[in-house]
Amino acid sequence: STCSGVFGAAPKGIAYPDDYGTGKACFSVDALTQIAMERHSEAKDAIIEIGLLAEQYGFYGAGLFEGTAESLIIADTEEVWIFHILPDPTGASAIWAAQRVPSDSFAVVPNVFIIREIDPDDSANFLYSKSVYRVATELGWWDASDGKLDFTAMYSDGEYAHKFYSGRRSYGVYKIFAPSLQLEANYLEWRI
Repeated sequence: STCSGVFGAAPKGIAYPDDYGTGKACFSVDALTQIAMERHSEAKDAIIEIGLLAEQYGFYGAGLFEGTAESLIIADTEEVWIFHILPDPTGASAIWAAQRVPSDSFAVVPNVFIIREIDPDDSANFLYSKSVYRVATELGWWDASDGKLDFTAMYSDGEYAHKFYSGRRSYGVYKIFAPSLQLEANYLEWRI
């Protein structure tokens, strides 16, 4: 699920216009997905490996219009995880986070980040790159005294095509499967 991230990167050796310059990143979501499927039968192990590869060798998104970040649902026979990834500000590494979906829950991934507060003390349900906290701190966007870091608030660039592009799809799923939430069809900005 291609998403808009606050940072973008170009593939290694490819020159992009504007702020992206000549690319330094080696991995797209396609390559990372292939590695995950070829090497792992457990979702958590796959996430750890592709996250580390993206940090070490760089991640680039689909493109300038389509979005610079990605969100995957990674599952095995026991667990389902949501995985978000975007380039770091250097374009040579990555920022990523993953959250386990509880077995009595569901998730909607509609071309926008959905992971909110990361609990650094809960490794059974959260995985993330060290850069999640480092980049936010270095840029002055977050401080440990602020409480838990909200991944979506920190690193999402919102609904990339237009307002309602992602939110209305989420609204439709929640209206069917969780009507008790009584979500409004209209909203000011992405909040789900």
